[in-house]
Amino acid sequence: MSASPSSIDLDRAPGASPPSPRRILHLDVDAFLASVEQAVHPELRGRPLVIGGLPDERNLVMSCTYDVRARGVRPGMLLAEAARRCPEALFRRGDAQAANRLRRAVARVALRTSPLVEEASIDDFFVDLTGCTRLCGPAFATAERLRAQVRAEVGLPLSVGVGTNRTLARLAGMLAKPGGVAEVLPGYERHFLRALPVHYLPGVGRTTRRLFEQFAVRTAGDLAQASREVLFASFGSAGLVLHDRARGIDPDPVEATYELCDGDEGLLRVRMPRSIQRVSTFEPEEGRRERVEAMLCYLVERAGHRLRSHGLRAGSAEVSVTYVDTRPPAVRRRARAAGEGGHHRRRRAFEHPENATDALWSHARALLRSLPRRRALTRRIGLSLFGLSPGAGWQGSLFSAPRSDLGGDGGGGARGSRRDRGVGGGGGARGSRRDRHRRLDRALDDLRGRLGFGRVLRGGSFPLTETCELEADGFRLRTPSLNQ
Repeated sequence: MSASPSSIDLDRAPGASPPSPRRILHLDVDAFLASVEQAVHPELRGRPLVIGGLPDERNLVMSCTYDVRARGVRPGMLLAEAARRCPEALFRRGDAQAANRLRRAVARVALRTSPLVEEASIDDFFVDLTGCTRLCGPAFATAERLRAQVRAEVGLPLSVGVGTNRTLARLAGMLAKPGGVAEVLPGYERHFLRALPVHYLPGVGRTTRRLFEQFAVRTAGDLAQASREVLFASFGSAGLVLHDRARGIDPDPVEATYELCDGDEGLLRVRMPRSIQRVSTFEPEEGRRERVEAMLCYLVERAGHRLRSHGLRAGSAEVSVTYVDTRPPAVRRRARAAGEGGHHRRRRAFEHPENATDALWSHARALLRSLPRRRALTRRIGLSLFGLSPGAGWQGSLFSAPRSDLGGDGGGGARGSRRDRGVGGGGGARGSRRDRHRRLDRALDDLRGRLGFGRVLRGGSFPLTETCELEADGFRLRTPSLNQ
């Protein structure tokens, strides 16, 4: 596609619906992680660049510049294969801190135009211009101005799509890549979608595409004419959503992810998350149980740190583990159908909502140990926190049980001294185990905020230092540029 701005002007379809007042922008940073490296290191601009690691590592390509893509390299490809196809490319691991910083800089620029800016993923945003056109001008002109401002102030290239809803804006942005602006005008949505390949629709993956082909559905126009009853019987409620999108219908609103704090120009406040997920893939696969538990402990630390940064508590936690399955594909499919595949997960609620790392770790470790054990290497371990709710501080414990709270001799004998047993949860007394661990979390969060997350480690995650590189912002995992 051409990098110059373009508007999609289509002949008005007979019987087209009246223009919608909604005007949505989809901002997509082209080759995000590669563009971040070029913005931070100007000497890399114009050079073929691959982000993900070094060619001799078993990692995957996370991002690459468009000149490298022209040589057949794609995100998700093994780095060794990328080096074979484009040997002159420069390979970098990526910079997680710079990526987070520049992503929020893009959000600051967008917030000057509209208060409704939603971060859809690591590299794309939705901006709702509804009600802002009198102040900002036509949507297409606003998109061009935003693209130029982000390029000049942040140093990142943008592709911008304009439509009457989120789906159409995203599809227009795909046509604008790289570095252009495209618009689907109000009233021409179905005409635009008629010949669009069905796999372009958000939510249509490889498996769904193959199933649609069995129904002779190859374009969005074909899907729009399909029976809703048949789609529901075959795909469930997801089939009805895809049917609406094929007809240009997407009522989902743009929900603000950020807002500018009063009195602090340029300071962003992030919307509270609905859930928190942390997943890590072992490379190479891990067979030692203590290393798997150490990785889960580290994920708990990261998730707990983010939970407390938003002032939230979790109502339940889920632990998932994926084992390497070397059986033939047909056997794996039958095993998955019978619920005996290599992926296992278990979810359990807390007795009371929690955000203390010690409580989160005890809960997650118990879930991991309750999952089925396999005589196979572990490929992936994950933690998810659900039922997030605001925390209103904590009430200190007036009394504590010395034997259970202090653990062992507690540093002061089996019975413990009067100071160790504590009277009251604060002041000079130690208080209960829960109180002490909450104070420990507060101290560690403060230290990590000033020095970096990787500067302080708990004993449970320390075994990872033997296999993973430790940096200021934490362990360098398989996806180092997305390390959070």
